[in-house]
Amino acid sequence: MRDRTAIDRLPLIALALAAAVIACAGPDDTGGDRVATSVAATFSAAETATGEAPLATPLQPTDTSESPTLTPPPPATTPAPPAGGVSFNCDGTFQRFRLEDAGAAGKTAWVDAWNGTAWINVWSVAGGDPMTRQITDEAGLYAFGGCQQFVVVPMVYGGSGAVLELSVYSWTGAAMVEVYQHGGVHGSWTSVGSAIRFEESVYLYGEPNCCPCNRQSLEHTWNGSAFVQTASVVNPTYSGTPPPICVP
Repeated sequence: MRDRTAIDRLPLIALALAAAVIACAGPDDTGGDRVATSVAATFSAAETATGEAPLATPLQPTDTSESPTLTPPPPATTPAPPAGGVSFNCDGTFQRFRLEDAGAAGKTAWVDAWNGTAWINVWSVAGGDPMTRQITDEAGLYAFGGCQQFVVVPMVYGGSGAVLELSVYSWTGAAMVEVYQHGGVHGSWTSVGSAIRFEESVYLYGEPNCCPCNRQSLEHTWNGSAFVQTASVVNPTYSGTPPPICVP
């Protein structure tokens, strides 16, 4: 077997010989041809001796592939409310309030909850015989200074000393609970920002039912978990000198 190391050195020897030939060539025109011929012969000899062409530095492949483009996931969407639906607690669940008038049978307030496919009744209160008591048309949804919706049900009892009974209900996610209740003779109420203002007649001196000497105004403000009393004032219904019946 031939000496492999010696064979491996042949391409280097051939290159050295080619360089020597170039150095010895003259500047004349024919010298360039002789150099080219000599170099070609030298490389040919080296190839014949080793059986392989002289090694050249391999070209590095160029990566033409592009980085994949990542598509971000679509943003989360809030479910659209069903017809008539309101999120009482602003939590993505939906409820609705209904007030139905059954004529001689009176009015009924209803609350339904949306289960994803249908409305399910979860609460109701009936006024009953309207000659005795009835739910007023003010009944409905009210927000007291925030996003949360409350169900307000004013109920009026008939008679010369008509009494207004005002109830406010909150949705817990599973049931309606009463969070405010107040009743008063000749009562009236208004929503003032985050507060309920309730006005009623106050009888201090045995005055007749028709003609109270004083009216009381109470305010209860929603603090995020309950209605707390924040104001109370009693004002006379007369001006100037009080009538005899209004003097202690």
